[in-house]
Amino acid sequence: MKKIMLGCLLTFLFFGVSQITLNSQERRERPQFQREGGLFGEGFEIRQKMREIEKQTIENDPELKKLDEQIKSLQKQFTEKLQQKLKDNAEYQELKQKLERLQQQWRERRRERQQEED
Repeated sequence: MKKIMLGCLLTFLFFGVSQITLNSQERRERPQFQREGGLFGEGFEIRQKMREIEKQTIENDPELKKLDEQIKSLQKQFTEKLQQKLKDNAEYQELKQKLERLQQQWRERRRERQQEED
């Protein structure tokens, strides 16, 4: 029974990470994140194409689409329960606030760069 649960958990985590990767890829498709030339640029383009193929494959396969939806639902439940457990953890909440401030600074810098480009 433990092996089955462990297998399910590992599968869930694998698909969860894949889904997160696919979702975050959509955000990174903006031109300012694409680096042209060199191995990094080629690798980025290859990975981007692979993600698009994965995404299309999931959309076109009912079984994969159902699994994807289940994973999203489980990921949402997991996140909610985890955040509930962490709401009283002072260190975690402090780090979370620091990260939110950094993310806000990054967004502001990105907006400034976009305005300069326009």
